[in-house]
Amino acid sequence: MAKATIQPGDRFVKVGMPDTVWIATRLIELPNLPMHVHLMNERDDLEMQTLSEVALIDRNLYQKVQAH
Repeated sequence: MAKATIQPGDRFVKVGMPDTVWIATRLIELPNLPMHVHLMNERDDLEMQTLSEVALIDRNLYQKVQAH
């Protein structure tokens, strides 16, 4: 398994939507697919999504942010 570039606790915002911060909660390994990341909305822990690591590291789609 290749080391993931994203770790639980990393935070992201979608380009063009800086008011919503998504926190990586866990990494998901799927057979024959890139690593996926389970994300939770910082302000609403009932809002969740799963994205591929490839999408999260694409700076045209998401930007990593520092914890504040």
